[in-house]
Amino acid sequence: GGAECNINEHRSLALVFNSSGFICGGTLINHEWVLSAAHCDVENMQIYLGLHNFSPPNKEHKKRVAKEKFFCLSSKSYTLWDKDIMLI
Repeated sequence: GGAECNINEHRSLALVFNSSGFICGGTLINHEWVLSAAHCDVENMQIYLGLHNFSPPNKEHKKRVAKEKFFCLSSKSYTLWDKDIMLI
């Protein structure tokens, strides 16, 4: 259900791909950083902003690559999904 959104309505949506295809989603939280899940960390990740489907991006879409990654780590014993945060 639901209605299709305006193409410019969710510009903070980030999609993470690698050569295998779509990996995860994320959110652009400022002009430089994307918030995603730590379990989405893959080699050769490519980040696309403003895509509206999960199809592989074409050459017209601007690709961003990760310069830095930060993870929320702890020495305590957590389950797999606790502290599952990554800043790209």
